[in-house]
Amino acid sequence: MGRAASHTVEHLQLAPQKITIGNEKFQRSFEVYAENGKLYQSEVGADFRNVHELAYGIGSGVNGLSFAVRRGDHLFQAPLSYYSRARSWGLSPGYEFADYGFNRPIAGACIACHSGRPNPVAGRNGQYADPPFDELSIGCESCHGPGKEHVRKGGAKAAIVNLSRLPAERAEDVCMNCHQGGDTRVVQPGKSLQDFRPGQVLNETVAIFKIPRTPGVAADVDLLEHHESMRLSKCFQRSAGTQNSMNCIGCHNPHAAKTDYRAVCVGCHKTQLAATHQPKTSDCVGCHMPKREVGFIAHSALTNHRIVRTKDQPLPASAFAQTTKDLPDVVHFNRVAGKTLPLVTLLQAYGELLERQPQYYERFQTVLDEAAKKSPDQPLVWASLGRRALRAKSIDEAIGYLNKAVALGLESSPTFEDLGEALALAGRLDEAVKVLERGIEVAPYSANLHKSLALRNIKLQKFPEAKLALERYVELFPEDDFVRRLLKQVSGAR
Repeated sequence: MGRAASHTVEHLQLAPQKITIGNEKFQRSFEVYAENGKLYQSEVGADFRNVHELAYGIGSGVNGLSFAVRRGDHLFQAPLSYYSRARSWGLSPGYEFADYGFNRPIAGACIACHSGRPNPVAGRNGQYADPPFDELSIGCESCHGPGKEHVRKGGAKAAIVNLSRLPAERAEDVCMNCHQGGDTRVVQPGKSLQDFRPGQVLNETVAIFKIPRTPGVAADVDLLEHHESMRLSKCFQRSAGTQNSMNCIGCHNPHAAKTDYRAVCVGCHKTQLAATHQPKTSDCVGCHMPKREVGFIAHSALTNHRIVRTKDQPLPASAFAQTTKDLPDVVHFNRVAGKTLPLVTLLQAYGELLERQPQYYERFQTVLDEAAKKSPDQPLVWASLGRRALRAKSIDEAIGYLNKAVALGLESSPTFEDLGEALALAGRLDEAVKVLERGIEVAPYSANLHKSLALRNIKLQKFPEAKLALERYVELFPEDDFVRRLLKQVSGAR
């Protein structure tokens, strides 16, 4: 964890000379090179070359390193990553499917677990305060809470959180905060990711949701599902409530450079090991927690945290029975008994799950209608109503809802995009332009907002303004071949 993020000056040796990676699909090449004590990456097309200095390395280097670039007060992922197992550079995860250039925002929800104390701006995708980090690598406070009182009281142990002295579920919340991804994670109303403190109930800050598994269909995937995998282990289930009950810190000592996992296993399984295993040579983890390849992250393997007797051991029945009576179609993984979720949290959860699973459409609509009646102070509710009305071609209704969302403080690029589109469909192009310009002030690296602004100005026959918008777009997003060609046409180039 102490190496989770770093300054790129520590990684200059990874590019002793310029390294070029080609991509035939997008007819691009990507370069990484060190120059004057700094690390750079570039994207090169037929008629452009886009170069950026790498600001931070993200990752401990066990599987590899990705890199972040700073563009103004925003952080974006760089297109090339270094893969430790292969000892080579390659496209960053996801870049084989789309040409993101240097415009893939690093969300606060991601960097919160890959750094110590980041400073993302609430409600802004990829925007950070200056400096972006108060502490770059994961440090003491991530697990032990703020150290101010600890220091003020001369190092008093009572003024710092000790995970071993917390109730089991509170200690697990600290680990689960970063090591249990779920299918979506929703920050609770009025909270930010930075509000969680060790010792608190995680669900009060962020609710974790999973799509229920289907027997014979769901894959046994363990990418950032470490806590669920541990729960599904017989070791965890059979030790629950005992003196040796299984938990994260029972196996992992974050203060040690290396842990003797075999010794941990022997603590409970000494008799069985003596009868069936070779003494001192048995690699418990290698056989019973085998690593598996991560299909969508090249050259990477992660440990399966479900402890199995044999590699092909099926999931237990409990894996398919995690829903509750009040939420029969989704698993609220870190639920607290007796606590009801805010409607706006459910609305966001179903909305995000709907993007991947169409069967949640009706449930999303039901929650939206209920939230409109019971939570009228939530801007997300009005933005969702506006998008629904826009898709139903109820344009005036959509404009009213979306204006309400903005008035309540929702300044997100999708909301400005929707409002700009609704105003344009209503023939109110001048108003649409003003909305899009306001959106760009809030989200200056939103490609959709810049493109929409250019198109609206063309529609208004404001060609000088349209040209300026296109020039700015190409400056920010040079990888967009179509818009570069369009700009040449507008400029009269052949």
